[in-house]
Amino acid sequence: MKECIEGQSLALQRGAAYGISAIIKGSGIAALKKFDVVKRLEDACTSGTPSNKEGSLFAIELCCSRLGILFEPYVIVLLPALLKAFSDSNDHVRSAADKTVGLIMSNLSGHGVKLVMPAVLQAFDETEWRTRVASIKMLGNMSHCAPKQLASCLPRVVPKLTEAFSDTHPKVKKSAEQALEELCKVIKNPEISSISTTLLKALTDPANGTTRALEALISTEFLHSIDAPSLSVIIPVVHRGLRDRAASTKRYAALISGNICTMVNDARDFVPYLPILIPDLKSTLIDPIPDVRSISAKSLGSLTRGLGEATFPDLRPWLIETLTSEGGSSVERSGAAQGLTEILVASGAQLTEHVMRNEILPLKSHPKAGTREGVLWVLTFLPSTLGQGYSSLIDESLPALLSGLADDNETVREVALRAGRVLVRSNGKAHKDKILPALEEGLSNEDYRIRVSSLTLLGDLLSMLGGTKVSKGSGDTQDDIRQAERAQAQIALVLGNETRKRVLSSLYLSRSDTAAIVRQSAVQVWKTVVSVTPRTLREILSELVDQVVSSLASGDPDRTQVAGRCLGDIVQKLGDQVVPEIIPVLRDSLYRGDEYTRQGVCVGLAEVIACSSKEQIIKFLEILVKVVKDALCDDAQEVRKMAAECFQSLYQTVGARTLEEIVPSLLVGMESSDDAAKTRALNGMAGILSVRSRELLPFIIPRLLKSPISISHADGLSSISAVTSETIYLHFNAIIPTLISEVSSFHGVELSEKEKSREQSIRSCSRAVCHNVDGAGVNWLISEIASKCTNDKVSIRKESCWFFQIVIEERKETADFYEQLPIILRDLLHVSSPSDSHFSCMIFTPFLPSNSVKLLDTAFER
Repeated sequence: MKECIEGQSLALQRGAAYGISAIIKGSGIAALKKFDVVKRLEDACTSGTPSNKEGSLFAIELCCSRLGILFEPYVIVLLPALLKAFSDSNDHVRSAADKTVGLIMSNLSGHGVKLVMPAVLQAFDETEWRTRVASIKMLGNMSHCAPKQLASCLPRVVPKLTEAFSDTHPKVKKSAEQALEELCKVIKNPEISSISTTLLKALTDPANGTTRALEALISTEFLHSIDAPSLSVIIPVVHRGLRDRAASTKRYAALISGNICTMVNDARDFVPYLPILIPDLKSTLIDPIPDVRSISAKSLGSLTRGLGEATFPDLRPWLIETLTSEGGSSVERSGAAQGLTEILVASGAQLTEHVMRNEILPLKSHPKAGTREGVLWVLTFLPSTLGQGYSSLIDESLPALLSGLADDNETVREVALRAGRVLVRSNGKAHKDKILPALEEGLSNEDYRIRVSSLTLLGDLLSMLGGTKVSKGSGDTQDDIRQAERAQAQIALVLGNETRKRVLSSLYLSRSDTAAIVRQSAVQVWKTVVSVTPRTLREILSELVDQVVSSLASGDPDRTQVAGRCLGDIVQKLGDQVVPEIIPVLRDSLYRGDEYTRQGVCVGLAEVIACSSKEQIIKFLEILVKVVKDALCDDAQEVRKMAAECFQSLYQTVGARTLEEIVPSLLVGMESSDDAAKTRALNGMAGILSVRSRELLPFIIPRLLKSPISISHADGLSSISAVTSETIYLHFNAIIPTLISEVSSFHGVELSEKEKSREQSIRSCSRAVCHNVDGAGVNWLISEIASKCTNDKVSIRKESCWFFQIVIEERKETADFYEQLPIILRDLLHVSSPSDSHFSCMIFTPFLPSNSVKLLDTAFER
């Protein structure tokens, strides 16, 4: 020991150091403690002369060399002395310290590295620059560790060395650069070795060298696996690139992050760097730039595929939380959905289906719009990523897509439409049988937004099947027509004739939609897949008519209106070719269908009649008259209302012949002894009068007023007055005198039961006429009654007074007779005898306003 520490020559010190190591090796490790070797070497290394320090370092070096792993526990004790020797002013001491530390590092076990590393890293944070330099040199000497130990320590060493480049002392920076160069010398990958200078430049000058280093890595063709020293140099560069402002730099870094995992020799060498990379990849996953998000998501998928999902226990929960967070933006939800998709695909089909069915799709009806949007973002990215593997999830995902298309939130609707288009593009051809029915159902949805979206998706599907694109212009050019011809043939080949007819019929029906945006979309899709519309209509006519009739019978006013418009459009385009087929179908549906079907048939008939020429209608007039008459006599009021519009269309096309064909038979029916037939005839007559009263009343009134007025005629006049209130007063000059005459004929005559019923019917008819007349006809009504108050017959004068009474009773609520009160009071006073005038006039006082009663009293006084 004395020769080693105090020897006068290098040879003596070196030889004594050999002797010490040999004796301890021979006598056992206990000799270290027995002769207090470690303590004496530590003292000499810290407080001796340069010669003493050099000798002690020789002894430490050779003991470590001879004893190997047995000397590791004492290294931690000697570490402070070694660090101090690194910063010694004597060159020989520093050289000996460097050699000693290099040997120690090469012999350290994994446990030894764990013991040494904390002390070295702690020294790196010291304020004394010499200590920091010593720590850096020691970190650099870890390049001498065995490959396994080197791989475990480099993830902690290189980041510390890169931190040193921001130190204020130039020697610290210089030491860090030298240490990194030492590490680069042990890189075994030839491709990394060839660009090591560029990588070191990126570490020493990140602002200017990072992008160049990433470009060098991307352009390098790797033929050898990446070893641990290579990783230690690459990862800090990637880490800096992921945090860069430039989008291209972030793309490069994210791309390299995912590819490294496939190029390392042992995936476990990469695991220690994950705490550095994963937070950065999370940040780039929600970057505003789509390319950065996409590449980051693929990188996470590659890492999951290479290392297994168990390596990232917190990643999937974080992605789902970000996906469903209400506070996040659409960009963040999009990135999280893309990342989750890549991770699920990398984890296998079984996990993907489990997560989708149990964690994602149940959220489609979540009350928060952000959560619903997140679900649809997953459905946007998953089909294209899974490809045909998505087929098992199509049935579960379609309801979520359709509900998203009708969502109240505009952003949710946009994402749903985007997801639908992705589904069509990725799985439309292979799984058209699953997708088409949902789209066809969407075309008849009550929400116009779903109809528009369904049309858009149907257009994408048909254009893809036909090998064309949805037309954006007029579609009338020769190129557009040729493309549509080819697409139509291809679609027929792929879908089959029946399915093609059904789809095209639904599409044509949408061209008559109540919403303009739906009609516009339908026309664009139609022009994309149909070259000659009349020819195609003839091919699909039977199916189209079936769908039209089904819509007419749906009971939905909008669908009924759409079907009627479509029917009229078909008639306009095909004319004589289609009318013979449509009218019999509508006729049969009228007699076989329920109330809604009959309403729809009337709407369809009205459109057919309005869009057909007079010549076409005359050919089928016999059928049309029968159908319209039966619809007018229907028991359901709504059917009769629609039938009246149909009659109006027929009258406008054919003219008075319509009345001649229908009205006489209704008049005959009104005389029928069968109450049901009479009611139906009255209903039919009322329906006609509701639309053509001016033309028909002069024809009907004389027949109904034929004396004596029968019960059926009285009931008919009551029904007619209810639908002709605006025009019936023009015929009061015939109606009112006849009614007064009829009721006066019952005075002083003993009446049979039949006559009593007839009287009651006529009086009820009189009340109905007075009640139903329009306000403009009240003046006419009172004038006609007043004209009979001066009649020679007492019975007529008396019934005229009764008519005044029912006018006031029936029109009390409308109160539109007050202006005629002077006339009423005058005639009442003139017609009444002195004995009963007060009694006759007081009949009306409960129905008169207070000022009119005073007027009445004044008249009595006079």
